[in-house]
Amino acid sequence: MNTLVQDVRYALRGLRKNPVFTVVGVATLAIGIGANAAIFTVIDRVLLSLLPVSRPNELVLLRSPGPSQGHTWTDGDRATSFSYPMYRGLRDRNRAFAGLLAVFPFDASVVERDRAEQARGELVSGNYFDVLGVAPALGRAIVPSDDTAPEAHPVAVLSFDYFRRRFGGNSAVLNKTITVNGRALTVVGVARSGFEGVQRGRPADLFVPITMKASMTPSWNGLDDPKDYWVQMIGRLKEGESLRRAEAMLAATYRSLLAEVAPRLTGWDAGERRRFVDRRIRLVAGGGGRTILQTELAAPLLALMGMVGAVLLIACANLAGLLLARGAARRREHGIRLAVGANRTALFRQTLVESLVIAVIGGAAGVALGSAVVHLLVGALPADADLRRIPMTIDLPVLLFALGASLAAGVLFGLAPALRASRLDPNGVLHGMPDPRGGVLRFRRWLVSGQVALTLALLVGAALFARSLRRLSAVDLGLRPEGIVQFSINPRLTGASPEQTARQARDLTDVLAALPGVRSVSASELGVFQDNDSGGDVSIDGVPAPPGADRQARRDWVGPDYFATLGIPLAAGREFSSRDDAAGAKVAIVNETFARRYLGGRNPIGLRIGFGPSGAPRDTEIVGVARDSRSEVDQEPLPFVFFPYLQDARLRELTFYVRRVGATETAVRDVRALVSRVEPALPPPDVERLRSQIDDSTSRRRLVGTLAMAFAGVAAFLACIGIYGVLAYSVTQRTREIGVRMAVGATAASVRRLVLADVVRFLVAGAAAGVPLAFAVARLIASLLFGVRAADPGAFAAATAAVAAVALVAGYLPARRAARIDPMRALREE
Repeated sequence: MNTLVQDVRYALRGLRKNPVFTVVGVATLAIGIGANAAIFTVIDRVLLSLLPVSRPNELVLLRSPGPSQGHTWTDGDRATSFSYPMYRGLRDRNRAFAGLLAVFPFDASVVERDRAEQARGELVSGNYFDVLGVAPALGRAIVPSDDTAPEAHPVAVLSFDYFRRRFGGNSAVLNKTITVNGRALTVVGVARSGFEGVQRGRPADLFVPITMKASMTPSWNGLDDPKDYWVQMIGRLKEGESLRRAEAMLAATYRSLLAEVAPRLTGWDAGERRRFVDRRIRLVAGGGGRTILQTELAAPLLALMGMVGAVLLIACANLAGLLLARGAARRREHGIRLAVGANRTALFRQTLVESLVIAVIGGAAGVALGSAVVHLLVGALPADADLRRIPMTIDLPVLLFALGASLAAGVLFGLAPALRASRLDPNGVLHGMPDPRGGVLRFRRWLVSGQVALTLALLVGAALFARSLRRLSAVDLGLRPEGIVQFSINPRLTGASPEQTARQARDLTDVLAALPGVRSVSASELGVFQDNDSGGDVSIDGVPAPPGADRQARRDWVGPDYFATLGIPLAAGREFSSRDDAAGAKVAIVNETFARRYLGGRNPIGLRIGFGPSGAPRDTEIVGVARDSRSEVDQEPLPFVFFPYLQDARLRELTFYVRRVGATETAVRDVRALVSRVEPALPPPDVERLRSQIDDSTSRRRLVGTLAMAFAGVAAFLACIGIYGVLAYSVTQRTREIGVRMAVGATAASVRRLVLADVVRFLVAGAAAGVPLAFAVARLIASLLFGVRAADPGAFAAATAAVAAVALVAGYLPARRAARIDPMRALREE
């Protein structure tokens, strides 16, 4: 132990005596460790962290992919949605689980003391807190007796964070009444600190018994419908039970429950019914909760982790080169120590300790840099992004990761210099003999070639992302977002009926249209670029579907002048008007993709359609055809049917679009103030420009692409330093040779070519390894690209040109320095 302490002190003294070397080494490693710490922090919080519940490794998520009929609610994984009757059947009949809970996220309008606020809630089964093993901080949790009958127990449990944020942490809120979505609920408890539901990125503010669904989602009940799929299930395995064995135990029960539903299926033949009954339950690990965010972010996060790992390798190569050069400068010192009896093992250990000291200091600086970087990354996301709702703190796992990465880097870049120092021949060193193995230069050249290969691979990835983002920004959306502001309201959450909601929407449209500079106002139920959709089977009068064909279409309910407001041209027919209400004939507008795919060239105007199986009534007349427009920037237009929202018997949330001439920021302020004044019972709306919504919908792609380009830039910078260091060292070592060449007539140009020839060798060797590596990287990130092939020749050409430019820039100064060597001085100094 004393020897180790002495080695550390010796290393610190040596680093203090060489401040330039120390700063460069620490800064280089800090960049590599900082980038890795930042990305690992996000990975740890999103992909690796477990729910703060009792024994989370026992939890499993239930999935059942396969055909279904009826209504399905999903927020990302359709296979995780089950009907409530199915949940009750599995809960009561299964032998695989110690407990099976049900959960459904919902949007809440919370009114307390006449102040409305938007919140996030979870409808939960009575055994929810018991299965998870989460005890309340105050009061009681929701218990099985709270969900025995619909609407029988209007109670709520608050999350600890919401309890502090909204109610100031005042325990007097217990047994008080709050109004949630127009229904009075009694607060019976507060969940323990740190627990905010079972879906990462969507923290719940309050928990309500699932049997209160009719009140919490006023336009939709679904508790008794076996063909309404909306419940998410999480089970806790019995002690010692495995996933596969639990699946086998559930199979018979699940099949019998599906067989009970099969007689209710309409319009299906025997084969389709058989495929429905043959669906299987699949169990997946559920310790991290519902995996919606994890599924979306796993691929981009792992791709970024690979990139920052390559940056760290390049940093290590640079540090190894620096230490080798420093070791060459100390070669005589080490030779003398060996000659007077120093132990080779001690010299190896001391040299390696110096590398580890640099690694620890660089790692500490990297953690600080990583903390700043991760907050910048998250801050660059939209305000309502899921990632912004997850605390990105540098906790113990991140610190352990940074420490492990730093020590591994220290060994990686310090091992070769330590081995060379311990294997010196003291006699040769003292007699001025050169290194019989060729010195450090050959090894540093191999390091630089490796840097070039890694940099080329990263630059290819960056070029692919850059071309992808350019294609994304050039997409024809089929509408004109400039000059439009938008906001959403949901009067149903305050108890309004569909008729009252329609009346409020009409009144609000008239008031907004009277604002100065407003050209048009309309609304839709789903909203564009908001990552939500509705759809189903469509049948067309006189156009039978081919056997086995999938005739699916998305749908939305929109207001009068919707297409004119959003700038979507009509190809045929007419717009909706205020006369297309509940008293009028049912009408619809389809898009060009619908007409092209399902009508085979027939004129759509006048045809009648219906949503549902083949036997569903076709009672809606097509009155118009709209040009294709996108509801998601990165998706091609799909078959779409638009209905007037005034004819929707379940009218609920509406997104309003206001097209105004003049400054959009002024329009945002005016619209927000007007809506708050006209609808004081609703939570204040979040008014924003439609262009901002579009940008937000692609923010994840843009952030990943921007980070990839940034990391590639860092790699190129580090590679430039590495090439410069090797060439500068080479020029110093070859001063006499260059002097002799110039003395016998070599020109400055020929000397520059001599030095730059090394650059060419680096590029050739690096490209030989880098091009195959770049192809592998391109294939790995192919799913993250938009409109670009993995083997895009333009990206490879641009990356190759960039690497060549970096290498030539790095080689210019050493080449110029070599060309200016005075041959007489070089010969005299030698």
